[in-house]
Amino acid sequence: MKKEVLRVGTLINDHGKIGIISKVIEIGELETEIKYISWRANYEIVYVDATTLVISCKALESMIENGVVEVYPTTTPLPPYLAFDVGSQEDADDDNDS
Repeated sequence: MKKEVLRVGTLINDHGKIGIISKVIEIGELETEIKYISWRANYEIVYVDATTLVISCKALESMIENGVVEVYPTTTPLPPYLAFDVGSQEDADDDNDS
């Protein structure tokens, strides 16, 4: 995993499914009965439909290079339909009084 490491919190688009990298599992950190999985670095990705995927860094790198997976830079603003205004606590209290 000498190349650029994707960080926890990185958003990806995998075949139209939005996911977020929830863990970067370094070599030897993953405790599993399958020994070859712990020989390499892995990413844990959680998708918006609550599914979870553990994928090797090499496989994810290949998918990014081939255009199957798109990585959203951390500076990418949310589209307007996903953004919402976070009001003050007073606004929330006024809503609860109704």
